[in-house]
Amino acid sequence: MAEKEQLRLQWVDQFGKAIQADSWGQVIEAQEEYQRMASLMAAKQGEANINSREKDTMQRLVLCLSARSQSLRTCNETITSVDMQGLQPVFEALFTGREPDVFPVEAAKYSSAMAVKPSTDGEIICGDADEPQSDWQQTQAVLRNVNGTVVGLRIDQIGLKDAQEYIDPFMTILVADPRTYILDSHDTPVGKERSTTHVTIKHQVYLNISYEDMQRQGAALFFEFKHYKPKKKKTSTRCWAFMELSELKRDEEIVLELYHKPTDLRKKKLKLHTEKQLYLHLYATFINSS
Repeated sequence: MAEKEQLRLQWVDQFGKAIQADSWGQVIEAQEEYQRMASLMAAKQGEANINSREKDTMQRLVLCLSARSQSLRTCNETITSVDMQGLQPVFEALFTGREPDVFPVEAAKYSSAMAVKPSTDGEIICGDADEPQSDWQQTQAVLRNVNGTVVGLRIDQIGLKDAQEYIDPFMTILVADPRTYILDSHDTPVGKERSTTHVTIKHQVYLNISYEDMQRQGAALFFEFKHYKPKKKKTSTRCWAFMELSELKRDEEIVLELYHKPTDLRKKKLKLHTEKQLYLHLYATFINSS
C-alpha cells in the first residue's frame, strides 16, 4: 500500500506538470511528459498488487496520455487539453478505492491510441506492439481483439511433494466447452523457482475469449502442469486442475485441487493427485475492453 501511495502522489505531481505545459501551449514539453508518464504507468500495470478496478482505470489513463501525446504531435485535437484536465480527479483517486465508476473522457477519444511500450527508467519509448512481451503489451493485444470482459489469470505456484525433481516445469491453461472443444490455450514460461514442495510460476496470461463468451458457451478452465522428460525426450503432463466459471473470483486467491493425468475435459474421471494440502494457487483480474 505504501508503494502504491507513493506512485499515486508521484503521478499526480507529474500529471499536474504535464497539463500545465499543455495549457500554456508548451507543445513539445507536454507531449514528452504525457508519453513519459504513459510508459512509466504501463510498466506498473502488471504488478501483482494492482487489482481489477485499478488496472481498468490505469488502462484508460495510459491510453488517454498516449492519445494526447499523439494529438500534440500530429496537431489533431481528437482529445483536447480540456479533456486531460478532467482526468486530474481520476489520478487523485487512483489506488484509494474511490476510482470513478464513470470515466470522464469518452472512449472514442482514446481507444484507437497506439499502445506504448513500458519503461521503468523514464525513457520515452514509442512504437507499435507487434511482438507483445510485457504485461501491458499482452493486455493491449487482447483488449483490441476481445469484446467484453478480459480475464487475466496469474498462475502463482503449484504444490507438489516432489517439486524439486521436475525439469523445465510450466503450466498450460485451456478454455474448453462441454463438447471438449478448445476455445483458447496458453503456456506459461518455465518456472525457475522451486522449493521442497512448490514450483513457483508467477506469470499472468490474458484469455483471448471474453468472460461473457465463456458464460454463453458453458466453458470451464483447465490447468495442466507439464515438465520435460530427458529419457523420453518429450514434454509430459504430470497432473491437472480445473475450475468452473462460478469459481472465478476476481482479486481473490483461488486454490484448486490437483488430479492425476490424463486431463479429462469432460471432468468425469477425477482421481485426486493432491497430497498434504498441496494445491494450485492462482489469482484472476477482470478488465473491461470498452
